[in-house]
Amino acid sequence: MTLVDRARVAVSTGFLLQGFVFAAIVTQTPRQQDRFGLDEADVTLILVVVAAIAGLGSVLAGILATRRSSAAALTTSLVGIGVGAAAIGWAPSHPLLLAGFVVYGIALGGVDATMNMQGVRVEGLRGRSMMTGFHACWSIGGIVGAGYAALASRLDVSVAANLTVAAILVVAAALVVRRDLVVDAPGSHVEDLVAAATVRVPWRPVLLFGLVICLFYAADTGTGTWSSVYLEDAMDASAGLVPLGYAAYQAGALVSRLCGDHLVRRAGAASVVAAGTALGLVGYVAVLVAPSAVAAVVAFFVVGLGLAVVAPLGFAALGAAVPPEAADAAIARMNIANYVGAILGGGLIGAVAEGGGLRWAFVVPLVLVAPILLLARSFGRADPAARRPADQTSPDPAPTDPA
Repeated sequence: MTLVDRARVAVSTGFLLQGFVFAAIVTQTPRQQDRFGLDEADVTLILVVVAAIAGLGSVLAGILATRRSSAAALTTSLVGIGVGAAAIGWAPSHPLLLAGFVVYGIALGGVDATMNMQGVRVEGLRGRSMMTGFHACWSIGGIVGAGYAALASRLDVSVAANLTVAAILVVAAALVVRRDLVVDAPGSHVEDLVAAATVRVPWRPVLLFGLVICLFYAADTGTGTWSSVYLEDAMDASAGLVPLGYAAYQAGALVSRLCGDHLVRRAGAASVVAAGTALGLVGYVAVLVAPSAVAAVVAFFVVGLGLAVVAPLGFAALGAAVPPEAADAAIARMNIANYVGAILGGGLIGAVAEGGGLRWAFVVPLVLVAPILLLARSFGRADPAARRPADQTSPDPAPTDPA
């Protein structure tokens, strides 16, 4: 296995671990509500705090990546989500639970930013599209994490034990794969630090692709948060069918991301984003006019199938649009748009649902996604071959100090 292959496995593992821990924590929400007497307003507050603090984590990760390396920042952040998960599991009171989520939120933002930094670097070294495959690993991790949490609940394993095991797994895996992450080539670290400190990050591509990321995650979060409620309240779905809206959306996303890199190599990123966005819009229209709950579930699958390529190709496009020495800082800044969109998406759909009903509320993601179709042309420069470095970076088997 070549060094680039090992780097690909290491970065894929980072994405998978992030999805695994996220699902392990989120699926414990009902048990945590019972444990601490939390109502929906409390849960909403925690989600907003996590999203907001994750933006800070993304900024801190960008600083650490510039001063050390994105490999060191990713390893540190992965350890951080493990610590946060354990703190959430063992929290004896509501305030300490919130403190645990703050720790997790900072690390979450760090992992989100740095795993995409690493993904862009590996893609550049390979010289072909790989980002949608990395994001597919996040989806796979989420499925595994949800299955693990369901099994733990079925076996009546406590939340503390459940999340502690998840924490141990993620920390151990992070320390194992850190050696294979992409780090600076020997002898180039000082020069790259000087370059990173003096090169200005161009704001135009950060804002352009940041807008795309914000719109995508607003629609994505809104769909994930409200799909089950939509099926239950607007479509009178049975209890067994209600969770399938979100499951179908994630299944469509996984299929899309598994196929996305191949499609980019054949048709180009701009065409894939345009076609995916158009398919997502068709899916949202189908959600709005669905005559039955089953039809709505199928529509949610179509939405995921279309839109899921947007985020990974957005990060790839930004990596191609800025100087290599500015890529880490640019990605960290753009990643903040992820959390702005996450906060806006769920809130906007909830506000419209309150005033006009849930069926009309799904006009919101339809409107949010539409501008991405107009911006798809900007993804044309997302050519990984153009980012293949000559002597700036290489997957180095030497250990990366996570401190």
